[in-house]
Amino acid sequence: MTSRPNRAIAAAAVATLTATTAIATLAAPAQAKAKAAPVWTKLSAGAGINVSYEPSVARFGTKLLVTWPQGAGAINARILGSNSKPIGGISSVVSGWTSIVNDPRAFVLNGVPTVAFNGSHSDTTTDPYNGPVLYAQPSSATTWALGQGSLTHDVDTSAGYGLGAVDDGTGQPIIAVAGSSTNHVTVHHGFDFSVPAAAVDSESANFGETQGVSLARDQKTHIGYAAWYSSLSDSSQGIHAAEVYPAFSGPTAAAPFSVVTYLGGKVSNNPSQNVALAARVGGGVWAAYPSGYPAGHKLVLWNLQTGRTLTMNRPVGEIQYVNLSAAPGGRLWVSWIEGGKVFAVRTNPSVTRFGVLRAVTTPGGYSPGRTAGDGALGPLDAIINLAVGYAPSEIYSARILEGLHVAVSPAKVSYANGGAVVVTVTDAGVPVAGVAVKVGSVLGHTNAKGKVSFRVAKHSAKGVHAVTASGTGWWPGATSFKVG
Repeated sequence: MTSRPNRAIAAAAVATLTATTAIATLAAPAQAKAKAAPVWTKLSAGAGINVSYEPSVARFGTKLLVTWPQGAGAINARILGSNSKPIGGISSVVSGWTSIVNDPRAFVLNGVPTVAFNGSHSDTTTDPYNGPVLYAQPSSATTWALGQGSLTHDVDTSAGYGLGAVDDGTGQPIIAVAGSSTNHVTVHHGFDFSVPAAAVDSESANFGETQGVSLARDQKTHIGYAAWYSSLSDSSQGIHAAEVYPAFSGPTAAAPFSVVTYLGGKVSNNPSQNVALAARVGGGVWAAYPSGYPAGHKLVLWNLQTGRTLTMNRPVGEIQYVNLSAAPGGRLWVSWIEGGKVFAVRTNPSVTRFGVLRAVTTPGGYSPGRTAGDGALGPLDAIINLAVGYAPSEIYSARILEGLHVAVSPAKVSYANGGAVVVTVTDAGVPVAGVAVKVGSVLGHTNAKGKVSFRVAKHSAKGVHAVTASGTGWWPGATSFKVG
């Protein structure tokens, strides 16, 4: 006679399935079906993309603007749809400049996709477009035009040490940049129809060194924060941040774990691109960066306002080119490069726990040079700058889905008596309802608590049996239990 499951398991079963999942006889140990890996789409075309060029993204509605420098004096763009596939071809944002120095920064200004950039417009020393931060916006679906005026008074911003741009919440731009004077952050707020801007910029106090400058605006307090990296060996070393809008505050001390001890001295890991910074839905600004030296073996998420961190150790491999993006409900997507793979993981809504770590092999398994990405729709649209073999660098995109975590209890069922197993499906600890769960040929769906139970008949096949979970918009998860 088959023994009954205990009361706790039975209660879970009642809320889950009507036609219960009686497994008369389990087949021999089952294997989960493999799902096709994410497909990389080449967005760019032609030579001229340096491996150090950093792509940039901005979400407007359900579409994603992807921009990148191409050649010394041009910026190109591509639009991805809600399905992460390109809409139309490559468009030229600007072209024919002597040089584009800072990597262009894509952002949405008053609902309009916008690209902020700077550099040298020509070799003419009196050219007013040489130096200040400028902007371009689309005048049609495929044609871009230079915006009127400029976004900084300073014409000495073209040294390439980082550029951040956000909407202040009222349709006015906020620009943060480290120029040739890299000992401070230069900030400009609002439109100015002069070139260079007539209104004087604001400048932070002398810090020592600022590079990789990024900018984000807290969605709750509306305060703008800049973050940057300093490689100096004094107290300014590491990742730092400061309020820069509507007023300046003093810079923070080195971010947690951004400075470590190595061979008796204090050292830090250069993020090698603009500091990964994101404004969380519901409030809070977070940064992400590698920790360790000479290789980064710890991933760190740091809340700029509270100082709270969430970390992940990566003892094998080297964390490089970290990207951070807001996701629905307060979650954050963080991604990075380890060799020829993009690693990506999403947090829970309170940013206290990581979900399933995804590892996606790049085209040809080659290591990218820079990254970007956006997770505002739920999944992560990852962007990489990659040279495949000896071919020139190109810009690629792929959609990475959050993975389902699957657990089963108990881990072993008696062959002689049978029993029941409860499968729990979660996302970073949060129960996932409505997921299809399969044990052998028997199908069930999780309830509001992310649980579904299955009955295992006595004398079911001995051995390990696969449990798989799948749902639209999720990367499948799997586990197993044993009959013996």
